[in-house]
Amino acid sequence: MANRISPILRLTKAYRHLERLTEIIRVMVKFGFGDLFDRLGLGDVLGRARRLVGLVYLDRQQNRPRRLRRALEEAGLVFVKLGQYLSTRQDLLPNEYLEELSVLQDSVPPLGVEQVQKIISDELEDGLLLDLSPEPMAAASVGQVHRARLKDGSEVVVKVRRPGLQKQITTDLEILSELAELVERHLPVLDYVNPKELVGEFSKILNTELNFRLEAVNIERFGRLYANHPDVKIPMVHKSLCTNGILVMEEVGGLRIDQPDNLRQAGIDPAEVARLAARLALEQIVTLGFFHADPHPGNLLVQPGPKLAFLDFGMVGTINRRTRDSLLSLALGIVSGNDSRVVRAMIKLSVCSGEPDRESLEREVGVFLETHLSGSLKDIRLGNLLKDVLELMSQHKLRTPQNLFLLVKAMCQYESLGLRLDPGFNIVAEAEPVLEDICRKRFSPGFWWEVLERRSLETIGVLESLPDDLSALWRTIKSGRIPADLTIKHLDRLGQSVQQASYRLVFAVVLAALVIGSSVVIHAKVPPLWYGLPILGLIGFLGAAVVGFWLVLDYLRKNKEL
Repeated sequence: MANRISPILRLTKAYRHLERLTEIIRVMVKFGFGDLFDRLGLGDVLGRARRLVGLVYLDRQQNRPRRLRRALEEAGLVFVKLGQYLSTRQDLLPNEYLEELSVLQDSVPPLGVEQVQKIISDELEDGLLLDLSPEPMAAASVGQVHRARLKDGSEVVVKVRRPGLQKQITTDLEILSELAELVERHLPVLDYVNPKELVGEFSKILNTELNFRLEAVNIERFGRLYANHPDVKIPMVHKSLCTNGILVMEEVGGLRIDQPDNLRQAGIDPAEVARLAARLALEQIVTLGFFHADPHPGNLLVQPGPKLAFLDFGMVGTINRRTRDSLLSLALGIVSGNDSRVVRAMIKLSVCSGEPDRESLEREVGVFLETHLSGSLKDIRLGNLLKDVLELMSQHKLRTPQNLFLLVKAMCQYESLGLRLDPGFNIVAEAEPVLEDICRKRFSPGFWWEVLERRSLETIGVLESLPDDLSALWRTIKSGRIPADLTIKHLDRLGQSVQQASYRLVFAVVLAALVIGSSVVIHAKVPPLWYGLPILGLIGFLGAAVVGFWLVLDYLRKNKEL
């Protein structure tokens, strides 16, 4: 008996979640997914669940992706959100599943106004919010939105989180974590995907969506970035009235972006709106490195101008400079048909430590480029192109960061919106001038000056920490915590290489010092001057050029000898 109960103990934290687990199994069995529990070694649990609920599988004629979507909808909020999350992961599921999961709905009956008022009074001081509208503007599984008025007369919208969600979500996430552990143990089919890591990533996204304070921070950040932008409206947040479960912000008016007839009646050109949305999306991704990751029609309003108002900032994405550089390299490689450059960019974008079969990957990238670039520019669909890039990376075990999936999802939504507004819309054509502008900046002296300064500071930082790092390593070796039994061949040659590297490092430090020191002198206009430029600064740059030229020649000479 103990052996038969042990799977339940593992999955329910000593029966704490047994009732909820049974409900999840009941739903999955109902829609024909009982075989998954068999494969996870939970056959006994499955048998007891079948006998307990007495269910037979329904809707046998429906295909498996649709049954999965219906099962997730019936299983509740966490599983709906899981399906929506998986719908962005082209590396995990076939297209038919992705398409079906992308239409997942989490519709629930709205809370009564009395219940909403109680939630507000429990978290905020009485009287701060007046005239709460009895009917919600929107209602979803996480929360709902009402119009209200502040004491000073300001018209606002209040987003209220549904009560009891945290406990329910914590329970389901714990069950998912345990299931992920079983998947890892019994279904090692995705050897480059860590199921527990996947559930952890999903948990982080979901918990972020539940915390309205974090959404307020996102809104404020967008507000700062677009403070003086003539074509963008970001609602103002009343931060003093925001809690983990309540978000109060300025009410923003406008027309839904997906209704071109209404836009025309208001004197707004839908095609111009499509181009504006595309430009803003590209600006957020390529320039700002911070983008709205859920631009569905309900989250975008159009005001006269046209001006675009963004709503609902619960899901955003960030892209660091290195990733933006790799994305630019990928785009330039695709446009120029350079398969080697595309492969290098793919590897830089991945978070996989292993090295793929480059020859095989380059062959497939060549076919990919031929397929997508064979027609004219207007025929290219950016969404399909990006999905194919992610699929290629997945096939070659190159793990993709979550933010890239969010990026692809967002770009697909913008492209779909653009085509609805203007059948002749082409987001690739909109991206072309953006890429050209970035390339011009990349070849400007100012850009390389910035790169040189940044790299110099990074080098100095590494050198400053080097003595401490070496000291820590030496202490560890002396303590005997790193047992080593190494046989090193060509030790003399290794010693020479280390010595040469040391010399190069010294010259690199001198180069960095010359560059930084000369920059300071030139910016400070230290006399004597020659044609308005400090002579000492010019001499410093000349010295840096000589040292840099010597380093390059020495590097090339040594590589040739090897």
